[in-house]
Amino acid sequence: MPDTYRTENEPKSELFDQLSHVRAGMLGIEGSGAHMRPMTHFADAGKAVLWFITSRKTDLAAQVGQGATAHYCLVGEDTGYFACLRGAIRQSDNSEMLDELWNAVAAAWFTGRDDPDLLLLEMSLRDAEVWSATDSRFQFGLEIARANLDKDAKPDIGAHTVVRF
Repeated sequence: MPDTYRTENEPKSELFDQLSHVRAGMLGIEGSGAHMRPMTHFADAGKAVLWFITSRKTDLAAQVGQGATAHYCLVGEDTGYFACLRGAIRQSDNSEMLDELWNAVAAAWFTGRDDPDLLLLEMSLRDAEVWSATDSRFQFGLEIARANLDKDAKPDIGAHTVVRF
């Protein structure tokens, strides 16, 4: 579960904790005109980088080209954590990282680790906007009731912050 205190006070570590629990998000390339697509991310908190494995034959690979700006949206299923991350994305030839990330799920999409269509993408994070909501039904109900009784009040059910890398 997200922690609204951590979202406000330790947003980077909370973000990477959530990235380790939620295995997929929606990746899109700024200005491409294409819809975002579901992708599995591999997070490196120390370098503020997300890695993705895809095929050279995808529209995504063409949109990234030699470099672009990407947005990656994360929605914690049933956790009340939401994030939109932005950064530079590029095609990477980092064979050591690909070896580290290679697993049975990735292998299911390719003929093997040496498949010529295999492409590693590297997204260097620039910033993110994150939100987390309380998991307390009592607090949620209390805030909704308060806002309905006082039309000048808005419910306070979570935290929001901007993270810069």
